Amino acid sequence: MKVTDIYEALLTNGFTRSQMDFSRIWLGRSPRYYSHLIAVDREPGLATLCAISWRLKLMRLDDHPALLELQQQLANDIDRRAITDIRRHRS
Repeated sequence: MKVTDIYEALLTNGFTRSQMDFSRIWLGRSPRYYSHLIAVDREPGLATLCAISWRLKLMRLDDHPALLELQQQLANDIDRRAITDIRRHRS
């Protein structure tokens, strides 16, 4: 899952208003962080993805099935990346 997919899902469902809002509230970073990620074609770090997942878990998403799916995909991506990071550090 790409950070652009996360942004679009949150924007579409009314949980963010702008890229700057998304950067500050959801990514926990400076207002221009999301724009920077796009400009340099990078994805946020594992800790940032965990923060998004944590924020989603605090919310009632019963009326937002797309965000429930996003939450599950994000959890799967975090698990996959955590395993990959562990393997890198063991080498």
